Amino acid sequence: MPASESAESHRLVSLDVFRGITIAGMILVNNPGDGRYRSAPLAHAHWHGWTPTDLIFPFFLFIVGVAMTFSFARRRALGHSSVRLFEQVLRRSLIIFLLGLTMHGFPDWRLIGPCAMAIAGLVVLFVDEPPLGLGRTRAGTIRKIVAVAALSGAASWCALDFAYFQASTLRIPGVLQRIACCYLAASIIVMFFGLRGRLLWIVGLLAWYWLVVALVHPPAGFSAAVIGSEGRLHEWIDVCVFGDHLYFERPDPLGLLSTLPAIATTLMGVLAGSWLHARRDPVEKVVGMFLAANVLLVAGSAMGHWFPINKKLWTSSYAVFTAGMALHCLAMCYWLVDVKRFRRWSLPFVIFGTNAIAVYFASSLFARTLSIWKFSLADGQPVSVKQWIFENVFACWAGPYGGSLGYAVCYVAVWGLLASWLYRRRVFIKV
Repeated sequence: MPASESAESHRLVSLDVFRGITIAGMILVNNPGDGRYRSAPLAHAHWHGWTPTDLIFPFFLFIVGVAMTFSFARRRALGHSSVRLFEQVLRRSLIIFLLGLTMHGFPDWRLIGPCAMAIAGLVVLFVDEPPLGLGRTRAGTIRKIVAVAALSGAASWCALDFAYFQASTLRIPGVLQRIACCYLAASIIVMFFGLRGRLLWIVGLLAWYWLVVALVHPPAGFSAAVIGSEGRLHEWIDVCVFGDHLYFERPDPLGLLSTLPAIATTLMGVLAGSWLHARRDPVEKVVGMFLAANVLLVAGSAMGHWFPINKKLWTSSYAVFTAGMALHCLAMCYWLVDVKRFRRWSLPFVIFGTNAIAVYFASSLFARTLSIWKFSLADGQPVSVKQWIFENVFACWAGPYGGSLGYAVCYVAVWGLLASWLYRRRVFIKV
């Protein structure tokens, strides 16, 4: 049997399916034809409460935690030490974080140039073993020198052009940046703590975050144009750390303080992964996941009476509630795909799931390109390519809301075809 087929036969296919569903959902909600014409389920809740869109990002972080369990177990089985494992975790976290900055800085080459150089340096640095030592061959040594030169060049570029960065409006927090931070923090906890320690970290993070939001307030003189008063502390911390490099909507929904409960979301995924990875009957696994999911849903809903479910603040109730929803979805995928072997319906999502980060990153850059690429109409009025497609291909017959949804669905389909091309050629881009 070819190595690729052998690896796939031992792969948790349901996790790829769930990841693919989540990535397709991300692309769908992020790319309406016109943001002014979103149907309610495809928009975030204005403040308290939740919509289906508010489930997508915590689902992905939950999946990161589940996948981490299997990835770490596989590396341990290959004999990787804790140091070697941490080197890989740090590399992956840095690359994902830099990809997020690249997305926000695109197409300004002065902002994304250092990021691209640093990513290239990190990739080349880890081609040869050991990653932080000299290569064992002449070619390996040359690659190490090139990698160090690229990383040094990126650092020098940042230092010399720092004034330009400060004057820019580059947003530092972001989706990929939060994934990187949560992955790094959860990985360290997993490497140094067992089951009981991970449970204590989850409870501690959620309880401490709840107390901080309830009891700590920013300085009296601090004024912030935030949606709700509960977000003033988040805004104050982010302004102190990032200055103006934040989202236009305040508080930044991906800011520093709310990253703490997001780490707990990732750790709850780790617990689910440990349950799936253990040697037990598949039916027992499914029943256990459904029971735990219901407990989390009830607990999150109950917590919401005192600390309302809120995606923008990633409240403790939101973290618990969405983990319950994610566990339900994972249990259903596992039952259908890995236990009952009903797999035909899932192939499109497997295709998305096996190149998740790559597809998300590329689709986001291309969407930005369509928005900033403009041309003049016959009357001289400038219009972006995206707006022209939306108005002349979709909205002209489906109306603004139907056209906006149609554009988003077609955008997902286009990237599904591109991901399918990679999948057929067994090209899996791993970060």
